[in-house]
Amino acid sequence: MAVLEIRNRSEHDPIADLPIVDAYIRWALLAAEEVVGKQGLAAILRQINLARLIDNYPPELLQVTGNFKYADYANLNCGLLEFFGRAGKSMTMRVGRLSARHGIEQQSELFGIAVLIASKILPLPTQIKKGLDSMQNGYRRLMPDVQLSLEDRGDKIAYITQTCSLCAGKEANGHICWTFGGVIQGLLNWQTGKELEIEEVQCRAQGAPTCIWEISKKPKE
Repeated sequence: MAVLEIRNRSEHDPIADLPIVDAYIRWALLAAEEVVGKQGLAAILRQINLARLIDNYPPELLQVTGNFKYADYANLNCGLLEFFGRAGKSMTMRVGRLSARHGIEQQSELFGIAVLIASKILPLPTQIKKGLDSMQNGYRRLMPDVQLSLEDRGDKIAYITQTCSLCAGKEANGHICWTFGGVIQGLLNWQTGKELEIEEVQCRAQGAPTCIWEISKKPKE
C-alpha cells in the first residue's frame, strides 16, 4: 500500500474559499476529540494553524459567520489523516460517524429526522434514498453554494458533490474524503438500524471534477 501523500494544490481552488457554518466545524471538532483526545486534537490544530480553536470551539450556530471556510475543514480532515497514518480511512470514518451523531442530536429538524423515523416501515432502498435526500436538503439549507446530487446505480446509490469541503484546495495520490463516508454511514445507520457499505470511488483531490461515494442498497452480511 502506497503511503498517502497530501499537499496544497499548486493552483488556487475557489472551493476552498466557500464559507462553512460554525456548527459544522463544531461537530467535527467534538467528534475528533472523542477519537484522539483533547491533547491529540490540540496537537493537530497547532499543526494546521488552527490553534485558536483549542478549548475554543465555535458555538452551535447554523449560520455562516465568515469565521470559517471550506479550507479550514479540509485542513482539519487532512490533519487527522496524517495523525492516523495507515489507519486514516477507518479512523476518519469513525470521526464522520460521530460528527453525524452530533448533528442529529443538536439539529434534528434541519435533517428532517421526523420524516426519516416515519420512513422505517418502507423498503430499505427507499429508506436510504429518503435519508440521502434529507441530508442533501439539510446541507443546501446550511450552505447555498453547495452542489449536490444523487444517482441510482442499480444496487448502489451515488452521492455526488462538486463542492467537497474535505479536499478543498488539496491534491493527493489517493482518496481523502473518508470522513464524509462516515457521516453518511452514521446517519443511515441511525435511520435504518443497518450497517451499510459506503465507499468513496472518486475524489477531487486526484483531479476528478466531483467527489463520489457509493452506498450499497443492501446491509453488510
